[in-house]
Amino acid sequence: MDRRERFFRALARREVDRAPVICTGGSMTATPEEVVALSGYALPEAHDDAAAMAGLALAAARITGFESVGVPLCVTVEAEVFGAEIDMGDARTEARIVREPHKSIAEVALIPVEDLLRRGRVQVSVEAVRLLAQNAGDLPIIANLIGPVSIAAAVVEPTAFLRELRTKPSETAALSAHATDFLIAWARQLIAAGADAIAIHEDTTTPALVGPRTFEQAVVPHLQRLVAAIHEAGGRALLHMCGALGRSADSVARLGVDAYIPDASLSVAELREALPGTALIGNISTFLLHQGEPRGIAKLAARLAGEGGFDALSPTCGMSSITPLENIRAMTSATHAFLAQESSNV
Repeated sequence: MDRRERFFRALARREVDRAPVICTGGSMTATPEEVVALSGYALPEAHDDAAAMAGLALAAARITGFESVGVPLCVTVEAEVFGAEIDMGDARTEARIVREPHKSIAEVALIPVEDLLRRGRVQVSVEAVRLLAQNAGDLPIIANLIGPVSIAAAVVEPTAFLRELRTKPSETAALSAHATDFLIAWARQLIAAGADAIAIHEDTTTPALVGPRTFEQAVVPHLQRLVAAIHEAGGRALLHMCGALGRSADSVARLGVDAYIPDASLSVAELREALPGTALIGNISTFLLHQGEPRGIAKLAARLAGEGGFDALSPTCGMSSITPLENIRAMTSATHAFLAQESSNV
């Protein structure tokens, strides 16, 4: 079973020889400082160059043992496209938003999607996917998008935007819908270039942060439309959010995503109950990867990837830039070892 087949079967919750161990990229970065140093590439240069972006993603998979490649390598592409000021960082400091372009939704003028697609690093990412499709072999290719309402919260200062979700719902909905239009157009290009799956990172407007009612009214419609468009284009849709689902579990289940990537606080048992039929990818704590010992990480990975565990294994969110490589390899090696262990038991 090659790595792409294993990944697809895991998403479909079909029988696999073992759980794949992946790292989507995006907010779940696979390129901490030690990996970048060994890769032959550099940051921030790889954020702006398609060949370097694809090359670093491939090198990260080879160095870490992760069984996927993902681009872009940061979470700032969309915010930059919509006018945010970005600090591109380096191998030790992640690219980040320095300043949002607006203080209130009332200031926002919607830019045509066709223009947004030509801005910033949008086409760099599309070309990186095209290069990965030529060079990644059997590694599944995951393209990463920030969720539409989280993008809107990067266009308007986040505290003001979260307040205006309630006080100016029609205006914030219009911006979120426009961000969704942009993401749909971009996702179609990424899938056409060779992306197997689109990972949506809805990091700002999660149920745990905005509450179940606001999540249902202000976030779910846009995510539903994006997921449907990804499926229509032939891609798989993964969703990552931090925090408990609580009363929003039914809302998330109705999104129709192929897989859900939770944070480390949620158990596979409660997630199976909340999201029946949805593949689950998780959930090695990035704090453990940063500060833990290889033996403990390997033991946890083996348990989470074992019978009754997750359909695929992954870090829960963004790894620290100083996460030790030996800890990452402890996670991936423990998962790879399942196949050898099963073979020896036959």
